[in-house]
Amino acid sequence: MVNKVSDPRGADSSGIYRRPRLVLRLKRFEDLPSLLSKPKSYPSPIRMVGADYSQTRCVGGDGGTTVDTAGLDRILEFGENSVRAQAGVRVSTLVKALAERGQELPLTPEMGQISLGAMAMTTLPQASYADGMSQLSSCICEIKMVTPQGKHMTVTDRDRDLMRVLRSSFGLLGLVHEVVVRVRPMLPVKIDYQVLNLKEFGARYPALIGAPGALRLHVSPFHDRITIERRTPAESASITRSGIWQIKQSVMRNVLPAFGSTVGSVLAARGLRAAVLSGMHRALSGGSRDVMMYSHEWMRDMPKEAWKARHTYSLWAFPQADYPALLGAYFAFCKSYYKKHRYRGNVVSGAARLHQDRGSLFSASYSGPMFTLEPSSSGEQGWDDFLIDFNEFASSHGGTPTFNQTRALQPEHVAKSFGERAKLFRALRQRTDPVNRLRNSYFAYLLG
Repeated sequence: MVNKVSDPRGADSSGIYRRPRLVLRLKRFEDLPSLLSKPKSYPSPIRMVGADYSQTRCVGGDGGTTVDTAGLDRILEFGENSVRAQAGVRVSTLVKALAERGQELPLTPEMGQISLGAMAMTTLPQASYADGMSQLSSCICEIKMVTPQGKHMTVTDRDRDLMRVLRSSFGLLGLVHEVVVRVRPMLPVKIDYQVLNLKEFGARYPALIGAPGALRLHVSPFHDRITIERRTPAESASITRSGIWQIKQSVMRNVLPAFGSTVGSVLAARGLRAAVLSGMHRALSGGSRDVMMYSHEWMRDMPKEAWKARHTYSLWAFPQADYPALLGAYFAFCKSYYKKHRYRGNVVSGAARLHQDRGSLFSASYSGPMFTLEPSSSGEQGWDDFLIDFNEFASSHGGTPTFNQTRALQPEHVAKSFGERAKLFRALRQRTDPVNRLRNSYFAYLLG
């Protein structure tokens, strides 16, 4: 390991401060037991970090030791149904290497900067195709890690209960250095769009969720618009290229966060700023022609320095059955909040349908099928205050948060959403790491 000077700001794009005492770049996983055994040299808490794109302080350093996994960047072995790789490999690197071999992940995320270690140990819900897999961690079928006591350990799908816990343990039960990921033959995907208002969405909702395919939504509360993006695997289809998709992807997912930041800083007059944002939202809600593509082509790479992304969001998941009513309540909440506080998000809200997935203890769809709701922002003034009220709204409407993507989360939200699962995990963590070698203040506050 090589010591690296820590940025004293220690903040990501969202202004979240990490504040470790030491930042180490790990070169060999064999060094992990030594690191864990020397608390004076490597103070607690020890937190592993990949690309550091979490929206919360789940990897917060708290004056301890942050271990950068970027040096563990080797893909070790390709197989017919799986691939073995080190924890620091970025998902984008793996996905591109698989595509060259005609393979893909069962779920392909929107953002490519995620490390495989984070993919294995955190809650990362994705627009899904079928029951059993809506969290990226469910793609993981083997984990190699070092326990807080410095012992090497390998866990596979054969130990189903332990794997379920590890897949959402956030590095609190051990330090992951290698994983095996499920893969499948690469298939083209048909992507189509339709734009509905809230009333139309509610009327067509049974047909929307009854049809095959993964669903992403782009939600504009102030314009009564919901753009529905359906992704359907098409085994026999031929791939055609459409510039419409590339333009839409570039604007919605790359340009818009920067645009929102510019609007927020340059157009000081709220009325003028709102008018410009309204025009952009209407343009983005326009329909696109259907396109065919491979799943890795919609994945985007964010800047290596997280703070340059200028895009932040917060995520809650809600029961699928009541989602149209939930969206109606969200539209009303946003309008009421703007009327009272003169604040509205400057980036279109996202959403995704999640099939039931019990593969990880804190899965957002553990109890049944869900839809996420993801208010987004460039981090402009007023965003943090908005999230405090939004969290109360989400919790009161039966929402389920995540520890790495739900900002301003509170212990009462965790207790209400996870109940006995949170108690089970707390007891297991206390037995596994009684001296709190791996626990930071963020998880101490939320889980005890």
